[in-house]
Amino acid sequence: MLLPLFFQNLRGDSVIVAGLSLIPQGVGMLVARPIVGKLIDRIGARYVTIVSLAITLVGTIPFAYFDGKTAYWLVAVILFVRGIGAGGILSPLMTDAFVGGDKRDSGAISVASRTFQNIGGAFGSAVIATIVAGYMTTHTSIAAGYQTGFAWTAGLSLLIIIPAVFLTNRLSKN
Repeated sequence: MLLPLFFQNLRGDSVIVAGLSLIPQGVGMLVARPIVGKLIDRIGARYVTIVSLAITLVGTIPFAYFDGKTAYWLVAVILFVRGIGAGGILSPLMTDAFVGGDKRDSGAISVASRTFQNIGGAFGSAVIATIVAGYMTTHTSIAAGYQTGFAWTAGLSLLIIIPAVFLTNRLSKN
């Protein structure tokens, strides 16, 4: 949620340009998908998620320092890295939701997983939006508000480590 607003409010981009500015992140996710699938099969979801989380943090933390004057090429490179990491978080979590489940329960598993994603995403967006809005009302810098929001996003993303330690680990079976 913060990224399009970052481009619009801080960099002064239009809605279309803000959307196009996110292409490097999408390309990073696209690049990661086939690799992530093979790694999940080979080593399990646990380590894929943990490494992907680390990569996502490497692609999120710089936004806590970016402002409206940061070179677009640097923002694009960081977004690409962030996309690679983000592309490796959702797939293992979704895949592992089906481990141990009966085939006839796959529909319910799918719906439950998606419901948790939607609720978690909405809750996370609301929390971050509240933090950014609260910071902007008490400080005069819009850039500082977004920087604070990205810092909180990086910190709260660490919570993904909790479910990650419970995911499958094929390395221990070898």
